[in-house]
Amino acid sequence: MVRINKTKAKLLKGEVALGASLNFYAPILAELYGVMGFDWIWIDCEHGSSNDAETENVVRAAELYDLTPIVRVPNAEPSTLLRFLDRGAQGLIVPHISTKQEAEAVAKASHYYPTGDRSSATGGRTNQLGSGLAPAEYYEAANRETLIITMIETPEAVENAQEIASVSGIDAILVGSSDLTQAMGMPGPPEVDAAIDKVIAGAKAAGKLVGVAGAGMTVNNIGRFQHFAGKGVQLLSAGAQDFIRQSGGDFLKALR
Repeated sequence: MVRINKTKAKLLKGEVALGASLNFYAPILAELYGVMGFDWIWIDCEHGSSNDAETENVVRAAELYDLTPIVRVPNAEPSTLLRFLDRGAQGLIVPHISTKQEAEAVAKASHYYPTGDRSSATGGRTNQLGSGLAPAEYYEAANRETLIITMIETPEAVENAQEIASVSGIDAILVGSSDLTQAMGMPGPPEVDAAIDKVIAGAKAAGKLVGVAGAGMTVNNIGRFQHFAGKGVQLLSAGAQDFIRQSGGDFLKALR
């Protein structure tokens, strides 16, 4: 059987799903995130160092605790999306999607018939190594449980946010504030927040989910998380380095 995507189910009920990111190979941290009670793990293979086999091991670690493994892929090539879905990722974060046409290509490559043309893997680990569902049932279940998120990281993508979100098979759009800030010419936070608000409005108009990454959200600035949650942002996350930096810094300050 295909694993139930608990994060997708939570999001579709209108709840906030809290994630923790990991951009280096450390399956034990995935387990720790699960023990702590996070909903999902952001396995970063765009900026992170893990190869395919290592990513699969992090996915396995996440599965032990029903932590939804979501991989940020390095690019939107169909072969790239396929590799990480076949490793067991229950969701993909696809960077640098700026047009409806690009989003349509992502949706097509990440879903099986009749929604898309993802290459069949009925004998892989996502279908109990061939001992799970019959092909037609597996395709239907995999399409239903896969969470596809495209990133908004350019002014063009901001303008096209509603069109991108409206694409069938795209479940959510997520603002990558760091790259967006660069692409906007390094303006101040008010201008970036205005662009983020436009993306949030676009997602809502399309009836889709929305997430924000960065934008001043750190573990010592919880108010920013609350700010975006209050605007209807449901996908929120923090990073391993952020947790370590904050807790380690507090420890050193207290004892030195």
